[in-house]
Amino acid sequence: MGAGFMSKPLWIGGAIAATVLLAMGLMAIPNPLGAKLLAEAKYRGYLAYTPDEAVTLAYGRCSSCHNAEKMLRYCARCGPPFIVVVHSMKKYVELTNQKKETFRPFSDAETVAIAQAWNALVGNWESGWGEKNLKKLLQGDTELIRLVETPVAQRPIEMALKNQRAPGAYKE
Repeated sequence: MGAGFMSKPLWIGGAIAATVLLAMGLMAIPNPLGAKLLAEAKYRGYLAYTPDEAVTLAYGRCSSCHNAEKMLRYCARCGPPFIVVVHSMKKYVELTNQKKETFRPFSDAETVAIAQAWNALVGNWESGWGEKNLKKLLQGDTELIRLVETPVAQRPIEMALKNQRAPGAYKE
């Protein structure tokens, strides 16, 4: 074993360290590529959405099909809780994309963040439906079922936004 044997592991270790440092730099220093990487990490559920990001996401994703006023005027008497509405929209986008791909599919992380944002800003009416009924309506959507099983006090986005109401939101 010559001197080349010792330099190969050092070279590989150096390459790995450089890659890690480059990735950290892309995420830490504001730049378009870093922003895209962070957005994709949140979309895939590797990083959590902040409450402000969840609100922006809720308005942005939902207003591509509905105007904001329609969402803000939604009430418990008009239909199921937002958690079920979000699940239905996720399924609608999947069906629409089978015909022609026009919408980016909702990720599990997005649906959880969006449901919490609308619950906080407009109203959470899950308690009136019963957990068993909600689970049936969610048709095996594991992330939203996990959210149903999570007490509201343990939902980070909902709790952070609990004292806020969206301007123009329906009031019972």
